[in-house]
Amino acid sequence: MTLSTAQNQATRPARVFLVLAIVLLFVELTALGTLFKHGIDFECLANWPQPVCRNASRSLVAIYCLLGVTALLFMLRPAPLKTLTQDAGSRFWPLAINGAGVLVALVPFVLLSGATGRGGIVPSLMLWGVGAALMLAGIALFIAPLDRWRDYMASEWSALLPAVAGALAAPFLSVGLQPIWSIEWIADQTFGAVAWLMRLMGYDQLYADPVQKMIGADDFFIKVANVCSGIEGIALVTLFVSLYLWLFRKDLRFPRAFLLYPIGIAASVAFNILRITILLFIGLEGNPELAVGGFHSHAGWMMFTLVALGVIALAQTVPALRKTHDVTSHATRAAPLPFLQDPIVAQILPFAVFMLSALVASTLSQIPSAVYPIRVVLMCGVLALVWPYFRGLAWRIDPVALAVGAFIAAYWVLIPVEATDTAPPYGTLSGVMLVAWFVARGFGTIVLIPIIEEAFFRGYLETRLRLGTGLAWRIGAALMTAALFAALHGRWAEAFVAGLLFSWVAARRGNIADAILSHSVANALIFATAVISGNLAMI
Repeated sequence: MTLSTAQNQATRPARVFLVLAIVLLFVELTALGTLFKHGIDFECLANWPQPVCRNASRSLVAIYCLLGVTALLFMLRPAPLKTLTQDAGSRFWPLAINGAGVLVALVPFVLLSGATGRGGIVPSLMLWGVGAALMLAGIALFIAPLDRWRDYMASEWSALLPAVAGALAAPFLSVGLQPIWSIEWIADQTFGAVAWLMRLMGYDQLYADPVQKMIGADDFFIKVANVCSGIEGIALVTLFVSLYLWLFRKDLRFPRAFLLYPIGIAASVAFNILRITILLFIGLEGNPELAVGGFHSHAGWMMFTLVALGVIALAQTVPALRKTHDVTSHATRAAPLPFLQDPIVAQILPFAVFMLSALVASTLSQIPSAVYPIRVVLMCGVLALVWPYFRGLAWRIDPVALAVGAFIAAYWVLIPVEATDTAPPYGTLSGVMLVAWFVARGFGTIVLIPIIEEAFFRGYLETRLRLGTGLAWRIGAALMTAALFAALHGRWAEAFVAGLLFSWVAARRGNIADAILSHSVANALIFATAVISGNLAMI
């Protein structure tokens, strides 16, 4: 027996324990979610504020997404996983911590049974949080000891952290896709497929109204509305495949890799039809609360996770979709830079945090601008992580950049914009908190936004769009970048012109720091004018 064969055989029990640990956690979460939804005499919406009830349910879904993203990262980077989990299952005492977490999470069951009012909100949320932390910690320690997790995080945290943050935020951001749900023909096809499957399963007396899209029997009916059509899953899968194809384009064989689009979309549609069919089956078999509550709440996200993992598994394992690399040339290739020292990461990551924080703010707050200081803290944190890249730029005062910034501010201020009659962007803040909001908004507008936006649009995106070296390529890239830059601004025409001017400033001396300076001057003058005039709609 060779050494490699012996090592592979030794890792097989560890892989088994790894799978068992994930299955155990999944079963625990599902059991807890079902118990609190259907096994307790407590109506959340009748006693607690609606946002609390919804976010409690979404938090459980967020943990499902966390498991899916973790599995995805393990699939993309299997070597660190093998090192991390090589002793999985060698110690069983961490399962006691996991069990203690389950017990702690069950305590609110006693507190809330038959209770009314809002008195149990704080202790229940705290107990659920502590219980979830203990459950996750127990499983993590069962998979690997603390020192091995420390080594794993030291080498992988820069990629793991944004992925985990995105997974935890995904359920809360899903409402942003609601405007694209109104596609009638997809709902029609989904309804027809569900009705056909139910009749195939023997439900011959099923009532099905294709006009109202009502389907069911006896006392249980569901409506396959546009929101159930599966367009959300199609959009998410399309976005996911697009990101995967872009990030791993060097490893994939094109145009064959484009087959992942129809495969992923078809799988998403099929899973959505299966989800609705199972939901209807559970309801007709005497469990309507389980169908509408537990299964309907979480099945969509779990199935999207399965589709995403399936797409990655297909791309990773089918030789026809992947390029073959020469081993010798790969061995002599220069090692990649650490994650946070990569200039591309410095150009993209702050913008990703900037956009993600905007989506979270618009999802969780009725007045998103009121939580702007929190976004400033997040932007400062991510810029601090990649600041060596920005510190290495050629920072110097350029009179032309100053003049362009002043010109942009002048036409931005002179073109009239009416003050809105809605609530002020700072909400109900007053006193010291209001002053702090203005300071944070000013710092973000004048310092952070120019750095983040110029690094992404002019530093990264425009460079990638220049597929050639000629003047036509440079102009085309500048126009496309300016158009995308304008799409982020309500005053898109003014922003489009500003984007073109920032591109010219950056290209003039080949220095992105000049564009940052010009952008900062423009924002500073606009912000000062808005504050003095009281017309905050200007910014």
